[in-house]
Amino acid sequence: KQWYQRRVAITAGDPRKLFGVTTLDIVRANTFISELKGTPVTQTQCPVIGGHAGVTILPLLSQVEPSCDFTDEERAALTVRIQNAGTEVVDAKAGGGSATLSMAYAGARFAFALLQAMNGAKNVVECSYVESDVTDLQFFSNPLLLGPHGIEANLGMGTLIDFEQECLEKLKPELSGSIAKGVAFANQ
Repeated sequence: KQWYQRRVAITAGDPRKLFGVTTLDIVRANTFISELKGTPVTQTQCPVIGGHAGVTILPLLSQVEPSCDFTDEERAALTVRIQNAGTEVVDAKAGGGSATLSMAYAGARFAFALLQAMNGAKNVVECSYVESDVTDLQFFSNPLLLGPHGIEANLGMGTLIDFEQECLEKLKPELSGSIAKGVAFANQ
């Protein structure tokens, strides 16, 4: 009950306006794919679904635009790299900081997308962590169509290849536990 009351207070009663920002995972995925495949990073788009911690981060490499082919080895290694990108940055800084610049860029990108949608731009799509019925989990990040009033449509996950489907099943227990902890914290 407390969680619901807080959500209503935050969103003025409209759950279409409550977002968990996972854009940092997308920025990292797009950057790593661009580096690997030689595509322009500004034109590379990879949906990232699930959550925002370790194995709960699932880049959908089969849905990258522009379309790229990945070997099984590239797909597995790139998925793990994207999942552990935060640790990679901290290690690169020898424990002296985190990815503040990329976090700022990701936050700005998401805010600009929301502002564009609020101002009537069409076809504004961003992945975000929201209350969802896309899976059996209460909250899930996946592509959303944004509009003037928040979420216009939850676009789901699209078609997953076998590797992605296996990763999805592996992330569910971890993400379920994180959701339970988050809801318990919100209810304190």
